[in-house]
Amino acid sequence: MKTNLNLLKKIKSNKFSIYILLLLIFFLLLFYFGDRNEGLYKRTIAKVLSVSNTNVKSSSTNVLTEPLTKQKITAVIMNGTFKGQKISLENTTSYSQARDFKLTKGNEVFISIKLNSKNKISSASILDLKRDKYLIYIVAIFILLILIIGRLKGLKSLSSVLLNIAIFSIAIELFMAGVNLVVACIIASVLFIVLSLIIVCGINKKAASAIIGTLLGTSITMLIAMIVILTNSANGIHFEELNFLNHPPKPIFYMEILIGTLGAIMDIAVSISSSIGEIFLQNPSIETKSLINSGMEIGKDIMGTMANTLSFAYISGSIPVIIVLMANNFSLSNIVTLNISLEITRALIGSIGIVISIPVCIFTSIFFLKNKKIGGFMKS
Repeated sequence: MKTNLNLLKKIKSNKFSIYILLLLIFFLLLFYFGDRNEGLYKRTIAKVLSVSNTNVKSSSTNVLTEPLTKQKITAVIMNGTFKGQKISLENTTSYSQARDFKLTKGNEVFISIKLNSKNKISSASILDLKRDKYLIYIVAIFILLILIIGRLKGLKSLSSVLLNIAIFSIAIELFMAGVNLVVACIIASVLFIVLSLIIVCGINKKAASAIIGTLLGTSITMLIAMIVILTNSANGIHFEELNFLNHPPKPIFYMEILIGTLGAIMDIAVSISSSIGEIFLQNPSIETKSLINSGMEIGKDIMGTMANTLSFAYISGSIPVIIVLMANNFSLSNIVTLNISLEITRALIGSIGIVISIPVCIFTSIFFLKNKKIGGFMKS
């Protein structure tokens, strides 16, 4: 018996080692592809060999001034007819690099070339920085870590993310084709919830309680948000940030709230359902009152961190705007009132959703766990 156990442990250990080895080989190939994929592009790509920097007169935009740097670059063409040919390029970069970029040795850029009457390169100019390999590296590291640590669960999570991206893309395409935005986003959100939780949790009581809890929590939150905004005639909410859109801003803002709140509530629903399920599994005879108290204690711990996370996620995107406006002598009160009112509103409504969803998810989880009839087709 002991020999069999040792043999099983050895087989499992060998399987895990092979799994890790295959993952590493796959991602080494992915890194190699990211570094040598120039041949897949029709646009001409050049790699920077050397850079000479010269400081020039500062530029001025209203109150702000920033130094400029002129770069003389030697590069080699990486693809196309003139592959391997060295060229000279020029680039001007600002201190902020808000509308430009500073090049260093090893960078790759898309270039435009002009030919003379002899069909040779007479001049070349930089169009954009080639960034795809950095994106491939980050994605590869993320996938590698989630598959090593999460294994099958990690694979399910990745599948869920890819599926949600596909659903979101389809919803946007439908909106652009003339479908009502609210209808498209509500359908997409329901699909997000149901498919994501089934993929991650499977078809069981935990998934069922998380799905119902998320749907109820999100619906109640959106209903409260719309009632408050409509009865108050949207006073204090400035939609000027969305003026660049050629669509009414209110429906788009509501859908932003829906999708942003949905993620937080789904996270809470899974956490609460898993915790309640584990407590019930360890003690099936536990009283409902004790289960509720345990769920509320867990919910209180989740509530503070999730509310902070949601607030930071929304407000952090406004930091560049806040810095620019303060540098131009705008008061902080004006910035908060006029420029980040939408972010603050999203954060507040999301926080309300987090608080509401905790008791909703607790009672939904307990209902599914305690209901014997449901157990006939959904095992806990």
